[in-house]
Amino acid sequence: MAQLKGSRELRARLRALKTAFKPIGRRWADDMVQIARPEAPVRTGHLRKSIRRRNATMKKATVYADYWAFFVDAGPKPHEIKPKRKKVLMFGDPPRFAPRVSHPGYAARPFIDSSARKALDRNPMAEEVIKAWNEAV
Repeated sequence: MAQLKGSRELRARLRALKTAFKPIGRRWADDMVQIARPEAPVRTGHLRKSIRRRNATMKKATVYADYWAFFVDAGPKPHEIKPKRKKVLMFGDPPRFAPRVSHPGYAARPFIDSSARKALDRNPMAEEVIKAWNEAV
């Protein structure tokens, strides 16, 4: 029976690769937050404050913002708004009533994708993976 040489070292290196993503993902997510906050459009400042790193695990890193950040980023298309539970909509100040409203939509103000790409450029993963591979032995 032949013995494989270097199997212990190979296992150690593969284990090190499994754990290499967490610090890389954390740095990427933190950089994305730092880049995205100033690039986000400001009306009240709430959108900027809502952008944050939710988590960074061995498999993924998540950057979170309020749900409507997507609509600001992509820009809603013109559409009609109808009431779901009542017969009329109430909106505005002073209150106005209408059976339906046409939303005009507005132009996209993209900032999410560009922020993520800039953060990836700042944090190249190849160097970290090579470092983890070499330090495992």
